[in-house]
Amino acid sequence: MKKRSSAHPAWRRIAAVYIGVQFAEIFGVSMIYAYLPLALEGVGVPLKEIPSLAGLSTAGLFIIGAPQVPIWLALAELRSRRLVVVRSGIIALAALVAFALAREAWQLVAGTIALGFWLGNTGVMLATIREVAPTSARPGLIALFSAAAPMGFAAGPLLAAWMMGGLGLTLAAPVLVAAAVNGFLIIANIVAIPDVRPLVQPRGTILAVARRSLSNVFRDPVIRAGYLVLGFAIAGERMLRPVLPLRIAEVLIGPTVGSLAEPLSAPGVAGAVGLLTGLSALLGALAAPAIALLAPRIGMPRTMAIGFFAGAIAVASMMLVPTLPLLALLNGVLAASAALLQAMVFSWLSESVVESRRSAALSLALFPLYAGAVVGPILTAIAAPIGVASRGDELALAPVFAASAAILALGILAARRLRTAKAR
Repeated sequence: MKKRSSAHPAWRRIAAVYIGVQFAEIFGVSMIYAYLPLALEGVGVPLKEIPSLAGLSTAGLFIIGAPQVPIWLALAELRSRRLVVVRSGIIALAALVAFALAREAWQLVAGTIALGFWLGNTGVMLATIREVAPTSARPGLIALFSAAAPMGFAAGPLLAAWMMGGLGLTLAAPVLVAAAVNGFLIIANIVAIPDVRPLVQPRGTILAVARRSLSNVFRDPVIRAGYLVLGFAIAGERMLRPVLPLRIAEVLIGPTVGSLAEPLSAPGVAGAVGLLTGLSALLGALAAPAIALLAPRIGMPRTMAIGFFAGAIAVASMMLVPTLPLLALLNGVLAASAALLQAMVFSWLSESVVESRRSAALSLALFPLYAGAVVGPILTAIAAPIGVASRGDELALAPVFAASAAILALGILAARRLRTAKAR
């Protein structure tokens, strides 16, 4: 075992580049999440099929990515962390370009699912930041890294709203901008920062290290409890992404939305989707750190329970509000809840897991994250077709919102398990 006695000389550059990578990759993916339903409508997919197809596409992204996580973790620990991070950037760039150039439904779906091969670098970057930074700077850097994803989710749709609604460009333009940003950070990873070896050097082959990491992590009750919380948080929040553009169109257009063949192509909808999605994510990214200040006072489990409760109430209320500002506010509460819960789980794993398992626990946190990102959209694909149009719900979205709220409410029970797991 090798110990690093002090902070790495390049810890500031390493942290800055990795926080930038986390932001840039989510920056591009957020546009696909926000605008996939509009893109599918634009290539002729019937409105009734859009929620299910969008949900299955985003679930497929994570079905592809999840099995790769332990392999990339093992490769990063045994060979090169930088190799794993650069690989993810190259794949994200290629998938974004493919999506931007797509002209048929299968091409949009394929470009979305191809992003699954990008996954697998978040835990590696987070573990590296924790190891290279001085103790005093570590909490702040972990908070910044955790906030980079929500900020990316805010910036992507806002840029798309400006370029599409303000400049009259197509969706391809902002997606290609995101691809260019990823390209810049690929270069930064290669030339601006060193490749950092792990504090705890594993032994064995890649497959042996991958199996050992999985075994060690999932036998630990502290890790399992944190993973359960993360899975519920992501599943509940991701359920709404395939249908949120439809709900925005429903509120913006009003009762006549059900009579339109292509409501997502109606004037103002594309800009409203970007603005509402982006501003809500920005509100969530800014609010989550403030709410996290409760953790030292009342404890992480109770703070997470508050996050789940607020998210469930927000989702249940989204089908009742009649205006876009109220819908944006509620979506902001949901975004804050998701950002808070993800940051709290990363902090829990960073502080509560023994050092020999910490790197694997942080890297394999992608498993519950991906599981939630698979289960949530699949439940959307199941719930969307059973909806029945009614006044105020002309596009029959109520079952999806009800299921999402129920999952977030169950997360409160998962958060309570953290205290029991830590006591062991």
